[in-house]
Formats: sequence, C-alpha cells, structure tokens
Amino acid sequence: MANKTVYIYKFDFEVGYLIKSPCKECNRRKSFPECADDCSALDKIQTILSEARSCSRSI
Repeated sequence: MANKTVYIYKFDFEVGYLIKSPCKECNRRKSFPECADDCSALDKIQTILSEARSCSRSI
C-alpha cells in the first residue's frame, strides 16, 4: 500500500474557503488592500490552495 502524504499547515481554512482572513490581525492592515500584492502570508495561502486537489468533477 502506498504511503499517504500528510500536510500540516498553520492556516485555518477549508479547501477553497478562508475561515478567517489573516489580514484581520495583520500589523499592515491600515494599508490594505495595497499591501496584498507583496504579502507573504497571502502568497503562502494561495500556494497551498493551488496545490490542493478539488473533490468535485467539472463537466
């Protein structure tokens, strides 16, 4: 039987849906949304979500 890869992430989200925005507690919140383009936390979340596999089939 093949080994399963388990990913441990510190972000609180279901695949495709953020439960709580990391921007709410960010110390750069005052410059939102301009800060979003160079935000490392949002980049990490987008990378994780892009690597996730969807359970639904598109027809």
